Amino acid sequence: MKIYFQVLIFLLMISCVSKTTIENGDYYEKIDRIYLKYTIKGKGPLMFVGHPNSGKIGYEMTLKPLEDQFTMVYYDSRGTGKSEAPKKLEDYNIDHLSKEIDLLRKKLGADKIWLFGHSDQSAVALQYAVEHPQNVSGLILTGTSFIGDMDETIKRRKDSENKRKSESEWFSQVVEDWEYMYVNKTDTDKNGRNLAAAPIKWWTYDEESFQKVIPIVKTISDSGRRKPIDGNYYSETPDQRQKYLDIQKQFKKLQVKTLIINGKFDTNNAPEFAEELHRNLPNSKLILLDKSGHFPWIEQPDNTFKEIFKWL
Repeated sequence: MKIYFQVLIFLLMISCVSKTTIENGDYYEKIDRIYLKYTIKGKGPLMFVGHPNSGKIGYEMTLKPLEDQFTMVYYDSRGTGKSEAPKKLEDYNIDHLSKEIDLLRKKLGADKIWLFGHSDQSAVALQYAVEHPQNVSGLILTGTSFIGDMDETIKRRKDSENKRKSESEWFSQVVEDWEYMYVNKTDTDKNGRNLAAAPIKWWTYDEESFQKVIPIVKTISDSGRRKPIDGNYYSETPDQRQKYLDIQKQFKKLQVKTLIINGKFDTNNAPEFAEELHRNLPNSKLILLDKSGHFPWIEQPDNTFKEIFKWL
């Protein structure tokens, strides 16, 4: 009798899975009163990935190895790529981005999802996990850290930048070029050297890793970053930052399994603050990859996916 009931439960599970099976393809559907574009590729449990500023295309180009183990849901967050922009600027805030994920999850008929979060999207993924832990199977986070208030964020960035300048002649030149651009409002120096790439180089480890990143960045820009509303661009408010700092206080209670995989030379997320995030997430593992900046899965793809699959 016991074996009979075990078989019956297994068959019911298979039946439920088959009802939520999602076909690969491109979709354009209304989510939270906004039409969102998303693409589904791969097989296995659902994993959502997008970005509030750059959308889905960069991940669609670079996360293909995950499609062997996950049904990847690459989505253009509101106002990015081919998705519609909201009516109001404040509808870009993280609360709406978290709600967007949950409504898309429900649209796809999934009880649980995985989330891949990079940079700002890692904060969205973590807030979603705090708000809906029962709906999250796991998190893979990269280019991230435990953050402070706005003044502290600026100080951390400057300290990290100064440390890297003292260690790398290449990076020191990148900072000098970016500062020259800003002060003189030009893309070329006095000798006619093109400086336009300096702001992107700042996020990478060296010239070789920058060359891997720049084609992706160009494609993202061509596809469409987050759209302005009435000529104004969204930026985080102090109130929104404080709300997220309060969310961070709940991380210690979060039991969702989490992989944090950062570059050791991510100027915006120094290793000590990635380690602080790891300490605050009780069911997490931290990997710091050498010779990588803010984009480890692009700058060091072999090592990144090796670590991800080993963790899985």
